[in-house]
Amino acid sequence: MLESSENRKFMLYSKRADQEPREPKKPKEIGFRFLQLQVGDEVPDFRADSTVGEFGYHDMIDGVWSVLVTFPPDAEAVATTEMGQLSKLHREFEARNCRLMGVSCASKEQHRAWIEAVEEIEDCSVSFPLISDPEAVIGAKLGLVKQDWETWGPAPVHALVPSTLVILCDIDKRVKATWQHPTTCGRNFYEVLRTLDACQLALFHQVATPANWLQGRDVYVAPRLTKVAANEAFPKGVTEQRPWYRTTPQPDLPV
Repeated sequence: MLESSENRKFMLYSKRADQEPREPKKPKEIGFRFLQLQVGDEVPDFRADSTVGEFGYHDMIDGVWSVLVTFPPDAEAVATTEMGQLSKLHREFEARNCRLMGVSCASKEQHRAWIEAVEEIEDCSVSFPLISDPEAVIGAKLGLVKQDWETWGPAPVHALVPSTLVILCDIDKRVKATWQHPTTCGRNFYEVLRTLDACQLALFHQVATPANWLQGRDVYVAPRLTKVAANEAFPKGVTEQRPWYRTTPQPDLPV
């Protein structure tokens, strides 16, 4: 005798009810990261070897602005173009009292071999220090490895996040800006220069810069300045559309 559809459904549900409840599958452990550096934080100090010798990072950036650029493992195409671009802009950073340094998870010997290739491919001369971080100890301080890296291997390098970082700091070693990119995306170091210019202008002249600001364009007067103080501080003139929306020609350029 054939079972009715109602009986089959009852037997199926009864069988399911008798079974032990299954535990949900746990997602694959992917680790978690330190909080990334925030604007206003002091950049971490460290001591490391580099292509120009061993030094303490805070000692190297004492009294100057600084840009620290992280790179993935050497002999990589995107990073090679970035090294070339930085080398060609090195004097621009120096002219702004800004010290440029790079850091990568490789030995000093590997760095020197890579630099030789960069100089040939990119037709440039690499003259800024490249810091050796073979075990990603510095990378861990900068938030570029997972916090539970001990579960991944004997050193932080086994838990590296596939990304690159640029950190801009002022003369007090405080973070002014950061940029993080996937390793597949080459970075625009003209934007780093533009941000450096904007930060220095804001510090020395009590102004702010608008979206897409470039050298020579008008800037905004700091809202904390009274009308009298603004007129005294900016002899080129102040244009007011709102009490909080006041523009003036870039103050550090000649009239």
